[in-house]
Amino acid sequence: MIRVLIVDDSPTSRALMRHIVQGQSDMQIVGEAENGHQAVEMTRAHRPNVILMDIVMPFMDGLEATKIIMAQTPTPIVMVSGAIEGQETEMAFRAIRQGALSLLPKPVGPQDPEFPEQAARITSNLRALAGVRVIHHITRPQNSAGQPMQTTLQQTVESQPEIVAIVASTGGPAALAEIVQGLAPDFKLPVVIVQHIAKDFLESLVSWLNRITPLHVELAVAGQKLRPGHVTFAPTGKHLVFDAEKRIAFTPTPQHPHMPSGDVLLASVAERYGSSAIGVVLTGMGADGATGLLDMRRKGAVTIAQDAATSAVYGMPKEAANNGAAQHVLPLTSIPRVLNNLAQGVSIAES
Repeated sequence: MIRVLIVDDSPTSRALMRHIVQGQSDMQIVGEAENGHQAVEMTRAHRPNVILMDIVMPFMDGLEATKIIMAQTPTPIVMVSGAIEGQETEMAFRAIRQGALSLLPKPVGPQDPEFPEQAARITSNLRALAGVRVIHHITRPQNSAGQPMQTTLQQTVESQPEIVAIVASTGGPAALAEIVQGLAPDFKLPVVIVQHIAKDFLESLVSWLNRITPLHVELAVAGQKLRPGHVTFAPTGKHLVFDAEKRIAFTPTPQHPHMPSGDVLLASVAERYGSSAIGVVLTGMGADGATGLLDMRRKGAVTIAQDAATSAVYGMPKEAANNGAAQHVLPLTSIPRVLNNLAQGVSIAES
C-alpha cells in the first residue's frame, strides 16, 4: 500500500486530492497538512512513501518545506501548481532543484474535461515515484583524501563535435540547470534537448533556464537551423528530428509513450551527424534514450550517461549503461566540464 501525504493550504484542493488518491485501491492517505511546517512534521511522524505538495502556502511554502524534508527525512515529492507561469512555477523549479521529483498541474475539478487525464497523471506519478530512492542534493564525488575525484576518459574523438543532444526525464530540470549553468558563456556548440515534462510547464522551464544561464534557451521551431550557444528544447506532442540539411523537423510517428521521444531524437542525430555529435542521457524513469544513444555510439559519437549517485532516478541512464550505449558514465558535476572541453576541441582523454 502506497502511503501518501497531501499538503495544500486550500481545503477545496485537499478535498480534490483526497478524492483522487482515495479512488486508488493501492493508496492510502496518512495525513493532510495545511502548510510546509506541518508537512515537515508529518513527514517525520508518518514516514509517507510519497508526498503530494502545493507550492504556495502560508507560514512555510513548498520550496522551503522541500529543502527541510530532503535534508532531514528524504521522501519523494510530487509538486502540484495551479499556475503554469510566473513566480509560482519559478518556486516549483527551484523546489525540483532541491530534490522534488515531479511537477504537475493542479486539476481544476471533476467538471473540467481534462480532469480524468490530470488525475491519472497524478496517480501514475505517485505510484511510480513512491519507491524511488531520493538524494538530498547533488555533491561532487570525492576520493578518500577528500579531494575532487578526477574522471579519466579514454576515447579518441573521430571528428570535431557539431552538436550536443540531451535526454532527461524525472529529476531532469535540476540536472539541466546544473549543466546549462556549467557551460561556458561562449559555448561553441548547439544543444538540443528532450525533457519529459507536463506540457503546461515546458515554456516555464525554458523561461527559468533562460534566467539562470547566459546561453540562449528556446523552444524548437520547424525549419530552424541550430545555432552555436543556443539551447533548444523539443516541444510536446511530436518528435524532433533533423532533415537532410540538418534543419529541425517534427513528426507524429512512431507512436511512443513519450512525445517527443529521446530515442527518436538521438537516432536522428546519429543519422545526420554521425561521429560529429555528443549524446547525453540524464536522470529519469524508464529507458527512453538508451536505444538512440546506442545508435549514436555505433556511428562513432561521444556518448555519456549520468551516474547512479547523482541521478534522482537511475532508470534511463542505467539502461544506457547496461546496453552498451554509454561509453562514459559520469557524475552530473563532471558533465559540463567535459562538454566545455569537447566544444573547444580538447580530446576527451584530457577532459
